[in-house]
Amino acid sequence: MKTIWRVSSYLFRYKPLFWLTIGLAIASTLFMMVIPLVTRYVVNEVLPEKELSNLWWAVGAIAGCFFFRELFNSMRIRVNNTLEQKVLIDLRRDLHDKLMELPIGYFDSRKSGDIASRVIEDVQSVERVILDGTEQGSTALLTIIGTASVLFYFEPTLATLMILPIPIMLVMSRFHFKAQSKNWRKVRTSAGELNSLLIEDIQGNRLINSFALKNQEKKRFEQRSLELRDYTLKSMFRWSIHGPATNFVVSLGTVSVVGYGGFLFATQPERFAAGDFLMFFQFCAMLYMPLSQLNGLNNLLATGKASGERVFEMLDYPVDIKSPDTPTAFPMGLLEVDFNSVGFGYEGRDDLLSEFSLTLSKGKVTALVGHTGAGKSTVANLLQRYYDVTSGTVSISGVDVREFDLLDLRKRIGVVAQDPFLFDGTVKENLILAKDDATEDELVAALKGASAWGFVSDLPDKMDTRIGERGIRLSMGEKQRLTIARVILRNPPLVILDEATSSVDTLTEAKIQQAVNALVKERTTLVIAHRLSTVRQADQIVVLDKGRIIEKGTHDELIELNGHYAKLWQTQTDLIEESAF
Repeated sequence: MKTIWRVSSYLFRYKPLFWLTIGLAIASTLFMMVIPLVTRYVVNEVLPEKELSNLWWAVGAIAGCFFFRELFNSMRIRVNNTLEQKVLIDLRRDLHDKLMELPIGYFDSRKSGDIASRVIEDVQSVERVILDGTEQGSTALLTIIGTASVLFYFEPTLATLMILPIPIMLVMSRFHFKAQSKNWRKVRTSAGELNSLLIEDIQGNRLINSFALKNQEKKRFEQRSLELRDYTLKSMFRWSIHGPATNFVVSLGTVSVVGYGGFLFATQPERFAAGDFLMFFQFCAMLYMPLSQLNGLNNLLATGKASGERVFEMLDYPVDIKSPDTPTAFPMGLLEVDFNSVGFGYEGRDDLLSEFSLTLSKGKVTALVGHTGAGKSTVANLLQRYYDVTSGTVSISGVDVREFDLLDLRKRIGVVAQDPFLFDGTVKENLILAKDDATEDELVAALKGASAWGFVSDLPDKMDTRIGERGIRLSMGEKQRLTIARVILRNPPLVILDEATSSVDTLTEAKIQQAVNALVKERTTLVIAHRLSTVRQADQIVVLDKGRIIEKGTHDELIELNGHYAKLWQTQTDLIEESAF
């Protein structure tokens, strides 16, 4: 119930609409309840006396009740739909806002398809519980209470017989709800797994085709689909037993009306006339129809509980990396970065960095090299506060990075990653992410600085050319140069180049290196590289091994030292020479 109440709190953001919906539902129900009373009057009073004038008044009253019932229903549907969309937007907005705040570690440990499933499908399921559950549930309860009150007023014994099946149905529903909740959680998790596989297949379509993996992927997709089918069918099979069983129990109330009501009419017609018998029959449908609705809502609540738990699990995920209450103003001019006795390890792993100390000098280029897993990208992640150090400090011009506003910090750091990310839009739309008020001249200057104006000017619509999802219509080198242009446009004082040329050929590398040289001028730069030829001109080269600095110096100094770097350099040089033949 904690999940259900929390979900319902979204309704009370719009109390006027919520209470208007309930009020219209009550009004519609009241008009419906008048009809059996008028019918009783007609059968018991009007027809025996053959008072036709009163008959037409009664017919008009019944027609009016039907008209106003449907009028209020129409109004309720419109108000309810408005409320539904407002709540749905709020839920999705809250979830998306949380998505933007979540630490990188959250995404590292979860599949994108499962996250998307929570934002779209689980929110939709929760929204159904909020609106259908609250509105239909409230209307059903009010109808049951109102109908039962009228029935007890006219014939308490028969009313008691009609009510008796309800407690039995509630006990059955309780057991069903507990069983279904667990299974629907498996259904929602399985749906997330299927979405994840689908997204992987879409994103990896070229790889699947190039490695002829279509049959394997078809089998994987079918396996996940069958798993989702099995869990879903299990829930449906449970309902196929529970639904008819509870309907049968409830139908015993109708049997009591026929049996005991018929007995009263046959033996005590002066106390229980034909009109009373007919009225009880009409009220019988009104009493048990909302009970069937509540029974159906029981299944809906089980689904919504599972989805709600997944949604709130995401909303409640702790965000430890956030801005301080009173952030320090970011320093101006050339910046110096200091890693002071830094210790850090990812969750479930030993410390990757231990007592790590390094200075990135003002306006200089520092390169980190070493084998995969040495800790190079971790250093960059700590500088951007994707993770926080477990010991020591990372400071910029003497100020701990944790004292800056998080957005301000990241705006001052330009990143060119190994896998450049571009949005599905035009060249211009991707560039102005860095500076939304950039002029045409500034955009062209940034493209020229990144050695990208040449190919952009040859595109069909130049900067207004759409480049597709993740820039699929561009080559890797073109995408990389566009990301460099984006960083140039932002003009940050700190730059991180993470394997910026590792995925391109030698000719493209030369073009990108030319763009990089323009980018790093008068900026403090951190370069992460496997290809040592790209860092030969760096002011400082730092060799990492298992999170420790084992060598440090310029290229010439490290070659002369004839240590780890020199061996790496020689190995890569030999490989280049061998590949030439």
